[in-house]
Amino acid sequence: MVFVFVFGVVAAFVAPFLRRFGNARSVCLAVGAAVLVLFSVIGLTHLDLRQGLAAVDANRREYLFALACESPVLALGLFSLQWLKKLLFWLGWGIHAAFTACVLTL
Repeated sequence: MVFVFVFGVVAAFVAPFLRRFGNARSVCLAVGAAVLVLFSVIGLTHLDLRQGLAAVDANRREYLFALACESPVLALGLFSLQWLKKLLFWLGWGIHAAFTACVLTL
């Protein structure tokens, strides 16, 4: 599970370096966000009750936080394929960077 999370984070951080390849940076940002959204949805739907109720509750809050932060990044990444390419891309990338900073510091 950690590999999936790291892949989503790294894919979105690599995205700005793909500006030479047309829409590749928006697609890379959207793929990274989609991986994290999928990771959160799977985590919310498959709870491991052997961990204890406090751990399950803490995991649920973390998954909801990731879902709330990465859903707009996914939408902005997909919308930046058609409209306001630079503005929406950098807005989504900034949200993703702030989310990653919060996860790494907590």
